[in-house]
Amino acid sequence: MTKILKEMNEKMTKILDYFKKKMAKLRIGKANTDMLDDITVEYYKNKVPLYHLSSIEVINSKTILIKPWENKNLSLIEKSIMKSNIGIIPINNGRFIKLVIPSLTEERRKEIIKSNTRKLEQAKIRLRNIRRYYKYKIIKYVSEKDFIEKYKNDVHEATKEYIYKIEKIFENKKQEILKN
Repeated sequence: MTKILKEMNEKMTKILDYFKKKMAKLRIGKANTDMLDDITVEYYKNKVPLYHLSSIEVINSKTILIKPWENKNLSLIEKSIMKSNIGIIPINNGRFIKLVIPSLTEERRKEIIKSNTRKLEQAKIRLRNIRRYYKYKIIKYVSEKDFIEKYKNDVHEATKEYIYKIEKIFENKKQEILKN
């Protein structure tokens, strides 16, 4: 039975980790290289992650500098950033690309919080679906009523713990968005 609970915890941890990554990539008016993680560049007919073709560094709280390993990739990187819809216009000076992160308006802050509240709810729904699945699995494989209730309670408590962790991550990000 502990195998089932361990399996459930692994799945819930994956959801938690995914949610953490999504929150880390949010553009909140501060330079953060995580926002570029999903950008791929069309390089010799292959999609290559941006960080494979260049160095990426945060210069200050509002500026990211991208220096390609090869100068010929500069325009490819610039096009990929434009296509990525991260909401930042790259500045190409012929040797590197500079991304200046614009400050957020109050309206944009509320919009970001609203859209990420939906992501929070989706993560909570996924956790509840896992809870439902494992409660069913316990009923199916455990024969003694006392153990069924104990394991169902363990599943419920684990779910509550993961939901609390996700809400805490979201609340911290929300405060960060409102503060900056």
